Amino acid sequence: MTTTSTDVLDVRAAARRDRRRRQVSYVIYLVLGIVLFLLFWHLLAVAFSPLASFIPTPIDTVIHFGKNLFFSEPMMGRFVHACPELVAEVEFRRGRMSGLPDHCFGYILHLLWTTRNILAAVALGTVIGLGVGLGSLLLPWIADMVTPVAGFFGTIPIFMVAPFFVIWFGIEHPLLATIGLVVFYTTLLMYFFSRRAAQNIPVEIIESALTRGGDRRTMFRWVYLRGTIPEIAGGLRITLGGAWGLGTLMEVMGSQMGGGFLIRMWSHAAGLSEGPTGMVSLILFFGVLAVVVDGILVLVIRSFTGWSEAGRRLGL
Repeated sequence: MTTTSTDVLDVRAAARRDRRRRQVSYVIYLVLGIVLFLLFWHLLAVAFSPLASFIPTPIDTVIHFGKNLFFSEPMMGRFVHACPELVAEVEFRRGRMSGLPDHCFGYILHLLWTTRNILAAVALGTVIGLGVGLGSLLLPWIADMVTPVAGFFGTIPIFMVAPFFVIWFGIEHPLLATIGLVVFYTTLLMYFFSRRAAQNIPVEIIESALTRGGDRRTMFRWVYLRGTIPEIAGGLRITLGGAWGLGTLMEVMGSQMGGGFLIRMWSHAAGLSEGPTGMVSLILFFGVLAVVVDGILVLVIRSFTGWSEAGRRLGL
């Protein structure tokens, strides 16, 4: 029995229809999930709910965030600003801070600060983790040295390590504390993801390459490097998702700048009506930001792993 060109066209058309159905289903379920989440949130925040004093409504949260994004009157009243380089020019007149432009009093600079630091730390940690992990495939002695140490730190909950970075770098160097923790966390995960991805390559592929005369460098380039990309990409998504929480946590603990600092600021005003609204709006922002960045990362990864069934299984 032979396969005709018509059969091939039918198979391709069926595959395209199936792909379109999956895409439409994904969008429908995504929209439905968002609607159900907002409905449940609104039910918790209505006046007759026992949690109404702690949870603002979605509309109030969005309004608060938009009103304070570029200029925040409460931040000016609390002498909270995002322009430390202009502190020498600050003057206090009638109990108010003057001499600083309005954009210093707003969420935007704090949120950009946090976003930049976390993305830079994840990028640096990914380079280090993958460099060591993939390098250990070429030089096994690297794995003999690094794996026991990485395994020890990998068993410690990362939230227990966070206070040590605050102690080491202190409140005077919050940027080093935030970046240091995220780099440490990212390096560990990407090292383990790269090693695990190499171990998950089917033995038959490795044996076939060795049978055809592949040496260590050839195996690394054409088997391990290409075979680990889809799984490493999935690990990067998981790592980046956790990095948002870790970076924000470090700012909550000791920074005087960033989105985590704003969350801490509003937590001190939890007894006021605007306190919970401020905290929830900032937490919601980082959640939405994490989803958007993850979506962009997926689009980038797809350009490298479109050929891979493993990549599709990871949802890439």
